[in-house]
Amino acid sequence: MRIRLLALALGVTVVAASCKDATRPDLNNPSVSDYSNITDLSQVQALSVGVLIGDRGTIGGEILRGEIIGRDAYNLPVAEPRFVTELLGPSIDPGGFNGTAGWPFGTIRLANIGIDGVTLAASSVMTDQQKAATTGFLRTMKALSYLRAIEMRDTAGAPINVDVDPTGPLAPLSCKGDVLAYTAALLDSAAADLAAGGSAFPFTLPSGFSGFDTPTTFLLFNRGLAAKTQVYLAFRDYAPPGGSPGGPIDAAALAAAETDLNASYMDTTAASVAALDAGPQHTYSTASGDATNALFADPTSTDFRANPRVVTEADPGDARVARKVVKTTNISLAGVSSDWTFTIYTSPTSPTPLLSNKELIFLKAEVEWGMGQLAPALALANHIRTVDGGLSAKSVSGADNILNQILYEKRYSLLWETGDRWFDSRMFGKLNGSNPPAGLGLETGNPPLWNMPIPQPEIDARGGDLTKASCTLN
Repeated sequence: MRIRLLALALGVTVVAASCKDATRPDLNNPSVSDYSNITDLSQVQALSVGVLIGDRGTIGGEILRGEIIGRDAYNLPVAEPRFVTELLGPSIDPGGFNGTAGWPFGTIRLANIGIDGVTLAASSVMTDQQKAATTGFLRTMKALSYLRAIEMRDTAGAPINVDVDPTGPLAPLSCKGDVLAYTAALLDSAAADLAAGGSAFPFTLPSGFSGFDTPTTFLLFNRGLAAKTQVYLAFRDYAPPGGSPGGPIDAAALAAAETDLNASYMDTTAASVAALDAGPQHTYSTASGDATNALFADPTSTDFRANPRVVTEADPGDARVARKVVKTTNISLAGVSSDWTFTIYTSPTSPTPLLSNKELIFLKAEVEWGMGQLAPALALANHIRTVDGGLSAKSVSGADNILNQILYEKRYSLLWETGDRWFDSRMFGKLNGSNPPAGLGLETGNPPLWNMPIPQPEIDARGGDLTKASCTLN
């Protein structure tokens, strides 16, 4: 078995990922012997649960930190000011809990173990279709982990070839573009597996994957992730760090994104909020050994607060504001304060979206905008504006104004559901201290951070050498 666990003492994330009890293996720290020799389908069930738990433990931290850096949220616990001083400050300590968050190589390790184990399983244990279905699922989830790694680290990069001899050197860091290209290729490989995977998985997915719980329907999710990856590839050089927006756009990646969107579950005619919200979700429970959604809290007492600018910068009458935030008691910490909080997650078991139909529609709008198809791009943004926001369509002209309108609608439709406002602002050259729509604005006197750092334990394991491999793509 050729597996390396990148040296990292994982920091505590906002969502617990524990899944250990007296009758279940520890899926957070899987041993090679647990899954390198698949002799029973119960191991495959445990693998599927394990990689989902790994991603579920990452997504909450990505939403929290992405929305704070993106100027839409605060976390104001009196005992922990670093959610303000670091995430709204000039830098993040790579050795602290913020700096080590969102580095999902434990999940990638488990996926690698599972892929190798399933591939080598005897035909008496798994049929070829079952193997293809399972490796397609695992490769898709592995790709999602790489996507999250580069969303949070961007130009800091990430290692990709980590399934290596554990006695050899660490896999080198790769540039953002190379990580994205690897992720796209991994999703395409997974898609081929899923297409050969028959009519059913040899394991059961949680209820949040209803409608996406067969190889054929899970492939729709795979193509949605592929589209998102290709959009990131297309605009990777559009707004480089320290530069101005307007750089080159990768036309081939835009075309690939359009193809992938058309092969996904995107429905641009969705006529209700529920139809816009459609897509796979992470689910939670109060059962022993499982996790609840830690983004849920009592609105009257929670430390999770909406940045007041969410309200003041909204168009009058935007139904998304009325639906997603509520006024409550004021709290302050480290120079910021808010008397607004979120009402999106209404219980400890409220699900979190993995990739909603409305996000796919916004990706389509960004593709159209990148291709110079400004009227169709604005029409897509206006469709969501009217259905999700309850507002009249907006008439604007000019490429930058239309992009700003897409990003406005995306901000409010995906509020507290993704970190996309941070990621998109960086991608389109709006990650600066100017007020919206030109930028995100200042908080505590600081412009928004570009990316999270490489975690200190990873730096230490590399002897301080963060040299990247030769980049094929920037």
